[in-house]
This record gives sequence, structure tokens and C-alpha cells, in this order.
Amino acid sequence: MIRTSLAAILLLVVSAAHAQPPKAPAPKDDPKAQKFCPVMTKDEIDPNASKSVDYKGVKIYLCCDTCVAKYRRDPAAYLDPKFIPALAGMELPKRGIEQQYCPVFRDKKISEKDPTTTYKGVKVYFYNAAAKERFEKDPERYADPAVLPQLPQPKK
Repeated sequence: MIRTSLAAILLLVVSAAHAQPPKAPAPKDDPKAQKFCPVMTKDEIDPNASKSVDYKGVKIYLCCDTCVAKYRRDPAAYLDPKFIPALAGMELPKRGIEQQYCPVFRDKKISEKDPTTTYKGVKVYFYNAAAKERFEKDPERYADPAVLPQLPQPKK
């Protein structure tokens, strides 16, 4: 009886050892490994668990369904080799706008299809409606020319 139990346990252990090994995460020191979401740029991605899309054979990981939807709506806005190193050296489509980041949520990239308002005669883009609302309540707090390159420059 004990031999049968031991044999069964040994068979389970051997079967588990020969099962498909889990995918190894991208090595931290691999310069081509993507580490952050290209939309919510401070959110780390896990290649084993994150959502993904494909761009010309390059797998792009995104942190959530919201980012997948934003990417699919305007891929050119998020194809940045700084966040997706595998894109380095590839010819990428041009962004439609100069502004890259939301002035309220500064770690989130924006696209020309995101909510907008007009401030000082120029169009300002926001990550979402909540960011737009915050900006409209106190635009001077968020109107930083470093984030909003389209703002008119002060005359010297």
C-alpha cells in the first residue's frame, strides 16, 4: 500500500516536472525588453499577464483594456521606442500632434482623438474627460509649456 502511494506521488511529481514550463519574464537587463505601458507610461507591464497588440511583427504590451482601446484608436500616438525598444530603427508613422502627454496626468500619453479644449487660442489634449475638467477649472496650474509645446511662447 505504501509503495503504491509513493509510486503515485512520484508519478505526479515527474509529470509536473515535465509539464510546460511557465514563460520566463523578459530579463531586466535586456535592452530590447519592454518594461512600461506606452500609454500609461509609468505602469509596468508583465509579458506573461499583460494585454498585447502587434505592430509589424513587434509585440507591444499594454497594461489594461483601456490602453488597448486607446492604442487601437490611434496607434501612431503610442509607437515610441523609448517605451517599446523593439521599435528602435523602424520607420514609424508620424504623430498627428506635437503634444505628447496629458497636462493633468503627466505620465499618460495622449492622441489627437482624445478629449480637447481650447486654451489661449490653441487646442489642448487630455487623457480623459476627468483630466479635461480639472484643467478647465484651473488651467494656470496645468499649463506648462514643457508639456504643452503648442502654447504661444511669451514675447521677449
